[in-house]
Amino acid sequence: MTLQSIIERYSGFRKTLGERFRVNGQVLHAFCRAMGQGADLADISSEKVSAFLAGQGPLTTSWHVRHNALLGFYRYAISRGFVGASPLPLVIPKRPPAFQPYIYSQTELRRLLDSTGSYQRYRSRLEPSTVRAILLLMYGAALRTSEALSLTIRDVDLANAVLTVRDSKFFKSRLVPLGPKTVQVLAEYAHRRGAAGYQQDPDASFFVGRNAKSVNVFTLENAFERIRAHAVLRREGGGRRQPRLRDLRHTSAVHRLTSWYREGTDVQKLLPQLSVYMGHTHLAATQMYLTMTPELLHEASLRFEHYAALEGSND
Repeated sequence: MTLQSIIERYSGFRKTLGERFRVNGQVLHAFCRAMGQGADLADISSEKVSAFLAGQGPLTTSWHVRHNALLGFYRYAISRGFVGASPLPLVIPKRPPAFQPYIYSQTELRRLLDSTGSYQRYRSRLEPSTVRAILLLMYGAALRTSEALSLTIRDVDLANAVLTVRDSKFFKSRLVPLGPKTVQVLAEYAHRRGAAGYQQDPDASFFVGRNAKSVNVFTLENAFERIRAHAVLRREGGGRRQPRLRDLRHTSAVHRLTSWYREGTDVQKLLPQLSVYMGHTHLAATQMYLTMTPELLHEASLRFEHYAALEGSND
């Protein structure tokens, strides 16, 4: 049987289990293209598979993403009798070090926001005010990029200062309370949006470009790259290590944790609340933020010293 027909069967099978099957589906379609039009599954050699896994350039986590997609596919194909053995390599390379998110300082955040009004050399698809509102929302509400861009007018309840984030990364919806400054930013954007004559239907996208269509994630990321360059924000290493749009979410979490330490609150008790707020399914995903910056570690050590001093005075 052809590789393409079996991939289609496998994709349908995974979706019947309730999966979106986006990333693995994209990998398998890329694999199908790389193997050639009309390729037969039985004719795919281990050398071709290894070349696909290797891709271009140095080893990155993408190797493991591709391998994971092919591993599930070949297990399915073998169990259904479409192929007798898997051509996947037996030796799995060690994963490269995990990417360390960039945590913006308050000064750097101001530089980013100030650059939204001056980064454009030519008229682009996005109004500067729209980009500014999205960046402020992603930081203020710790949203994923896709969550911010998926918001509809119905989802943005400014009167009650709350967002409805629907079917996010883990198929869950949640309510996200907003602070007064974030509400003010969104209210100003909503006013400009209405004055521009964009569609006001409740199901219309809240954030729209100059073409009146919903903002595309690639368009936003491209704009952010230019904003970051205009603000002269970079760190050591190549392009893969540079500050990213999604790091606004990481920054929001770290700044919140740092603030809690400074306020003297019980951070461990508040972590579950932050986890729910950010839409994490496991607390461990939120706990990783506890070791992300020297500033946060400094605040934590001060807390420890305070408790240690109290314990010593009771000896």
